[in-house]
Amino acid sequence: MERFLAQATKLVLTNKILVITLMVTFFVRLPSLFEPLWYGDEAIYLTIGQKLARGGLMYVDIFDHKTPGIYYLAAVTLKVLGESIWSFRFLLMIWVLVSLVVFYLLAKKMFNKKAALWAVILLSVLTSTPLIEGNSVNSEILMILPITLGILVGLNKKFFLSGIFFSLAFLLKFPGVFDFAAFFVFAALAINKNTIVPTLKNLLGLTAGFLLPIILTIVYFTAKGALGTYVYSAFFFNIAYTSYHNHFIIENGLLIVKAAPLVTLLIYFLVRLYSRLKEQKESGFGLYEFLIIWLVFSFYGATFGGRPYEHYIIQAVPAFSLVGVASFYRKSLAKIGAAAITVIVILTLLLGFQPFITPSYYPNFFRYLSGKFTFEQYTAGFNWHAATNYALATFLKGCEKFNQGGNCERWRTSKEDKLYVFSNQPGIYFLSGLDPASRYITFFHIAGDEKAKKETFTEVRQSKPKYILVETPHLGPFPDLEKLLSSRYNLFAFYEDTAIYQIIPSSTN
Repeated sequence: MERFLAQATKLVLTNKILVITLMVTFFVRLPSLFEPLWYGDEAIYLTIGQKLARGGLMYVDIFDHKTPGIYYLAAVTLKVLGESIWSFRFLLMIWVLVSLVVFYLLAKKMFNKKAALWAVILLSVLTSTPLIEGNSVNSEILMILPITLGILVGLNKKFFLSGIFFSLAFLLKFPGVFDFAAFFVFAALAINKNTIVPTLKNLLGLTAGFLLPIILTIVYFTAKGALGTYVYSAFFFNIAYTSYHNHFIIENGLLIVKAAPLVTLLIYFLVRLYSRLKEQKESGFGLYEFLIIWLVFSFYGATFGGRPYEHYIIQAVPAFSLVGVASFYRKSLAKIGAAAITVIVILTLLLGFQPFITPSYYPNFFRYLSGKFTFEQYTAGFNWHAATNYALATFLKGCEKFNQGGNCERWRTSKEDKLYVFSNQPGIYFLSGLDPASRYITFFHIAGDEKAKKETFTEVRQSKPKYILVETPHLGPFPDLEKLLSSRYNLFAFYEDTAIYQIIPSSTN
């Protein structure tokens, strides 16, 4: 034990700045452990995770359009740490701290210790505050760890393992494939007349590692009889999703325009490679070239979704941090690095990404911590929907009838009851603990899709949820649901913008 403590003390003392950075990051992120469930994506992950933890099957029993990693990660977290928002945020806290350590090891391998520390500090600053939604659990911030591990072990020539890590990032969210592509291109550029076979073996190992976890998910969903649903939901549905804001002349045409810097970079490196092969020279591509490739590919991945959500840009932040620090420490690279960073920043703003400025974030946290704010006041400080969702969940979990002694004789809902929420507020499902009456848990999943609406209507009618909550005014037309409400439900009450419908007792038979 004494030997272990001595080694631990030595490790801390030799990495004091890193340890201090991790401690500061912990305290900067600390308010996230106390935040209410206010963010829509987190609500989706938790609602789906809750369903999966109770035995549901992704895409069949409950739906969202991302690859399955984050949903099953949420399910495991809720199963192990308990069904609360705190569990998911605590996972993120530990995940981010580990990510920073691994990122430091990668930066140190590329540069010196001092540069590595500055890169870690920059990454922490950019991803640990609400500035680009780094305080919330999202796939982009989770992808940093497997992507960094993939690059780190790949640089150590362990290509199969590297591919596995990149695949795990892809299974967290589809755009992770672009980080894999960046490293694949870099590995391919190492080819010369003396390394054709070794380079091809490396690329084969990298590709095999990348495909293995994906194949395992295919086997899993095939065994469950859900392969078609999995492939459509996790892959083909994204074509429609990305085309929504990427339409330019043709469907997803803007993705072609956005790819111009990426294609230009590839052409430049291919010309360089051809020239060197022709002159029978070594490849001449180093780590800095890789960083430029990684930055361009990851930025393309960040803009792939077509929506300027702040957290999308997190995907490009690790490469951005390394390029920035490398440009500062290597004068010969300062101009090209500064140019790359300037272009990325300008394109980020032109594409509509804006910092999420919340000056009240930390003051409100301290007011809540000191007792000056109630939980309701603290929740309302994030958005009014969050406060409404908590109130509605409290109503659904509340007592319907008290006995003369003041004890609850009959609860309003039980674990067997279903709930349907006709809005884009899936957090109500998680907060109330009630299973959704349909696999579609937000209206945007079915908006404009008559087939999905028919399926939702059929599921709701068959499952007979005790309560249906309807946001007013309606987010869009859903005539079948309106007929169901008028024939089988009574309007029980209104709360803020939500109509609460209760099933007519005779309709449950």
